[in-house]
Amino acid sequence: MVKRKNILASDDRAKLVHAVGEIQRQINWKVGKGVAHLNKRRQMLHLQPSATMLEYERIILELVRNGQNTVYLYEFSTDHYYVARGVTHNREWLVIFGEGGLMETAFPPEDMDDYIERRGFILLGRIDEVLKWAEEENK
Repeated sequence: MVKRKNILASDDRAKLVHAVGEIQRQINWKVGKGVAHLNKRRQMLHLQPSATMLEYERIILELVRNGQNTVYLYEFSTDHYYVARGVTHNREWLVIFGEGGLMETAFPPEDMDDYIERRGFILLGRIDEVLKWAEEENK
């Protein structure tokens, strides 16, 4: 059986571990994108109409800092994106981020399993497992 960590080459595993570590420390949005995503989440009623950026980012941090949540690989063109999946505030959410932990979006899909399957996300493991890959490679 192929270990999930072997889905990625060593340098790609290092990029993943770095991205997870960065997003766990601080949310960094592409310039001008954070407010646009917050407004979309409000419009779609994923968040309360009065929700602030701080509240939105608190949800994101809660999801990416929970080591029991799962992380997926999403390949789009030649780019790798990472997807954290977990439950917070009684809803299952996805957090999508790229290299260096650069934030893309976070939202609760209506049908989580269908969303993941249609996009071809590749399950890598729990967040805490993925972070241990760096320790194993440094031994």
